[in-house]
Amino acid sequence: MVISADDWEREQETLYVLQNTNLMQQIAGSLNTHTRSQGYKPTDAQMNEITDI
Repeated sequence: MVISADDWEREQETLYVLQNTNLMQQIAGSLNTHTRSQGYKPTDAQMNEITDI
């Protein structure tokens, strides 16, 4: 099988995340707070800075 270097790098990053227990726990916790709408909510000024408006 032949894949591009970009695809290979993306697959390696995915494997790293999936194998990193602490990172997966952080992602699960973040998803949990997001699902319950209890996550961090940036101010309008912060959103404007993020979206460069």
